[in-house]
Amino acid sequence: MKASMKPIRNEFPWGVIEWLANDEVGNSHELSLARMTLPPGNSTDTHIHANCEESIYVVRGKVECRIGKERVEMSAGGQSVVPRGAVHGIRNVGDAPAEIILSYSSAARAFELA
Repeated sequence: MKASMKPIRNEFPWGVIEWLANDEVGNSHELSLARMTLPPGNSTDTHIHANCEESIYVVRGKVECRIGKERVEMSAGGQSVVPRGAVHGIRNVGDAPAEIILSYSSAARAFELA
């Protein structure tokens, strides 16, 4: 078992992602795990991951997740899985910051804007 490593924090114009586990953090070679904070009204960039699935779990807040042409509204406890290669994005439709846990089936997920 690998010891806990310090998370890597990435700040974007739309919010923050803290990487808790992956190749870059140095504590996983099989998966990625992150915590995302998304302020009210903000949206992630629409994107794809060609090499992995993504699981989205809402800890608090209310978000709309676009997966392909489908739009799913989720609040605390809501969960959705994005298939490998699917165009997707997340938008905070609530009036408070949303906290979301993201997991990926790769420790070095591919990312491409769509």
